[in-house]
Amino acid sequence: MAIKNRERAYAVLMAGGRGERFWPLSTGETPKPFLPILGEKSMLQMTVERITPLIPLPRILVVVGKEHLKVAQKQLPELPRENFLVEPVGKDTAPCIGFASLHVEKRDPDAVMVVMPSDHHIPDHDMYVQSLSAAIQLLATRNALITLGIKPTRPETGYGYIKAQGQADRLNNIPFLKVEKFVEKPDLKLAKTYVTQKNYYWNSGIFVWRNRTIQDLFKKYLPAIWTGMSRIRERLDNNRVITEEFRQFPRISLDYGILEKAEGILVIPAEFRWDDVGTWAALERVYQLDEYGNAVIGRHRGIDTRNCVIHAQDHLITTIGISHLVIVQTDGKLLICPKERCQDVKELVQLLSSH
Repeated sequence: MAIKNRERAYAVLMAGGRGERFWPLSTGETPKPFLPILGEKSMLQMTVERITPLIPLPRILVVVGKEHLKVAQKQLPELPRENFLVEPVGKDTAPCIGFASLHVEKRDPDAVMVVMPSDHHIPDHDMYVQSLSAAIQLLATRNALITLGIKPTRPETGYGYIKAQGQADRLNNIPFLKVEKFVEKPDLKLAKTYVTQKNYYWNSGIFVWRNRTIQDLFKKYLPAIWTGMSRIRERLDNNRVITEEFRQFPRISLDYGILEKAEGILVIPAEFRWDDVGTWAALERVYQLDEYGNAVIGRHRGIDTRNCVIHAQDHLITTIGISHLVIVQTDGKLLICPKERCQDVKELVQLLSSH
């Protein structure tokens, strides 16, 4: 069936998660997608701004937890109320995407679904839109799952990888490669190997497919979840039914539940800059550094301070003779840690919540 490209494309923005690695700025009430980490706008607002040249606001759906609905609506007042899809319980990306597919189906059974996280840094908007536009167009003649892969620039152990195996198609001068397999987050030795090989890409978590296709794959690979989704489908306006079904879903990612098993997946080698800004240390990759290699947000004065990430919300931070540290001050809280230990902030948050 031919698809009328953009006119039948819906964007699904996933705005769940707790963003614990951005504590103390990120909290349970206002996690990472709703924070202005990269400027005056929140990461969610920047994601909407980035996709609207391709998909208009009436066809942008935002999936949020019930505890974050109000902040999402406040940040996106231009988005229709019915475009906020509320997950009663967070169960990772597979239930999230399955739930969104039901709402897309209700609006247009033959729609194309463009799925993306709402907390990534993508400054090259034009190349981003061109890649997604080509993916949408390709689905007019080919039934496939399409993802965007990012060429590794460093041996990153915090990302999943995609191994490609040759070109399957080309459209608007954009190549589509065959996906050989999805690779779990590697250790450092393996990550260093991937950086040197031309056919490995970071998994961006951005996907494009026909809505019917992803639903068929749920039926094939995640039948128990799809049985629950089928019950929800008949009662999309009934919060009690939705909550009951979600509580029974396993916590499982779409990558693990479907993508690692499915065939015929294509990857576009993205030409735009991308960062998932997963920890405080990531800010040195996306902010302009001062002459001493520091990424500074807020007020800071220092002597012999080098290669640090410093975030001061409402106080002056002063430093002498330090390097390679993260210092974050906000709302009566202070975090200080080596940059290489930023991943452990999540563990610190869990420790704090247990006391």
